[in-house]
Amino acid sequence: MDAMMRICISGMTGSGKTTLGTMLAKELGIAHITKETAKEYARIVSDAKKDKSGKLAIRQAADSRYAKKFDKEILEAAKGRTCVVTTWLGPWLIRDATLRVWLNASLDERARRKAKDLRTGISRARKYVVDKDSEAAMGFRKVYGIDIYDHSEFDIEINTERLPHREVIAVISMLAMLKEKIKR
Repeated sequence: MDAMMRICISGMTGSGKTTLGTMLAKELGIAHITKETAKEYARIVSDAKKDKSGKLAIRQAADSRYAKKFDKEILEAAKGRTCVVTTWLGPWLIRDATLRVWLNASLDERARRKAKDLRTGISRARKYVVDKDSEAAMGFRKVYGIDIYDHSEFDIEINTERLPHREVIAVISMLAMLKEKIKR
């Protein structure tokens, strides 16, 4: 790859952003920028106030100053690099992205995946997914005016429930390289 390529992948909780982003970056031999990449993320979460039950206050973490600081870290990490970016807002914030991908999966499938990740029951995982998606959507609209349900910015939407990981990776790789070739 001679030219700089940035592939931005987004989707709701449990859609496969991080899993597929990691696989794609490895396949292409490029950097993977995700929340773990932004060192600021850990500090943001630890700085968020705790509610009386001891759980992190999601709304505090979604406060605009925290969100903008986190998003700035992601943008800086991706700046001038060939990479795969797997964050909720990457496709909207990285204006010169080569490819914008939205990953879909049903709520049942996303809850099943999260139940496995969180080692909890499906019912509890479903509530987690619904709450996280709702809070994220409200926060992004409040902070940036972004409607994460509007996918008009995206080049492709892929249902990760219907395709094996290898096929999703192949489709994204092929489309990114084709778009990069056309751009030249």
